[in-house]
Amino acid sequence: MLLKEWIDKNKDIFNESDLRFLLKNVLVSPSSLLLARNKSIKLKELKKLSSVKKEYIKGRPLSYILKKEEFFGHEFFINSDVLVPRKETELLVEEALILIQDNNLKNVLDLGTGSANIAVSIKKLLGNKINIVSSDIDFKALKVASINRGKHSVDINFVNSDLFTSFKKRSFDLIVANPPYVETGNLSGPLLYEPRIALEGGRDGLDVVKRILFEAAKYLKRGGFLVSEFGYAHKDMCEEIISSIKNYKAVKWIKDYAGHFRGVVIKNG
Repeated sequence: MLLKEWIDKNKDIFNESDLRFLLKNVLVSPSSLLLARNKSIKLKELKKLSSVKKEYIKGRPLSYILKKEEFFGHEFFINSDVLVPRKETELLVEEALILIQDNNLKNVLDLGTGSANIAVSIKKLLGNKINIVSSDIDFKALKVASINRGKHSVDINFVNSDLFTSFKKRSFDLIVANPPYVETGNLSGPLLYEPRIALEGGRDGLDVVKRILFEAAKYLKRGGFLVSEFGYAHKDMCEEIISSIKNYKAVKWIKDYAGHFRGVVIKNG
């Protein structure tokens, strides 16, 4: 079978980005996809594609099937113990990098690290200019994070912690968080394959977001920053909370690629 025949047969099954990611990892890079459309698919490759397709049709995320995902230009090991890194979360990394470089920030906490995609991406670019501590409540997630630390040869310290409970005597220049913010009971489709602890945020989706907003003030240095993601419907509630906390100032509201508010940059003092 020719590659173009396989694509035509399966283009309605895989979304475009997943199709490109699949072919890149099984057959050919996306940049040469057009040139390779007349390529013959080997039997071994065809079996691999068929195996992936079988799992994908069930609704299982492609990242879990291939055990990898790309984030901020880097490849990460992924399994069902961690959230699949999202393109929108790259916006948090971009904001963090700007803050670190513009304000000469040194000590960073990556809260709820998961696969360590945020921490690794920042550390890869800035190296020894910064010190990063990454935490997660789930030991299984920290195992995945450790694999990615080794994969990218970066120096990151991992701590098992329920948000700030293990940092009572610590303070940071920057805290970055991508907390769970889906309303409990609202998971469907591929989300059902991802760890609930990394997705569900209570009845209104704000249980963990609220904890971070209220508690982070105790662990941020004067002049430090908090960068946090939240659900697209949560801006008004987050704005109300931020305005109630002494010394907090929302210096930027982050919009995702669809134009929805999905995060905030807060300065402490």
